[in-house]
Amino acid sequence: MSTRSEARPYRLTFQRFPEYLHVRVEGESDSYELSMAYWGEIAAECTRLGTERVLVEEDIPAAVSYSDMYRIAAELPEHFLGIAIAFVDRHADQAELNSFGELVAQNRGVSGRYFNNPGDAEAWLLAQ
Repeated sequence: MSTRSEARPYRLTFQRFPEYLHVRVEGESDSYELSMAYWGEIAAECTRLGTERVLVEEDIPAAVSYSDMYRIAAELPEHFLGIAIAFVDRHADQAELNSFGELVAQNRGVSGRYFNNPGDAEAWLLAQ
């Protein structure tokens, strides 16, 4: 299932597997507001499907700032407590930023990890 809208500058694609929900996020730019919008949609879909595991693959070349990443990661527990999140960013240059976000989210109770590739993410997710 794909979700598109002219009003938003990102595209979400949901694919349901028996063990988890797979989500692709694609866009050209990112910001606190955009990130919170698509994370909100992902959380709503997890709730709707009753899933406890989600693998999110992001393909957005422009990164958010560290201060925005802190805010995003700090707010994830509001939507994702009890849901394991495996996160893959297609842009390796954002690894340090994503590791920072992982730490912030984990310190607030999120069961989530950042990965460089989908295979490792899926293996971790299925072990949860």
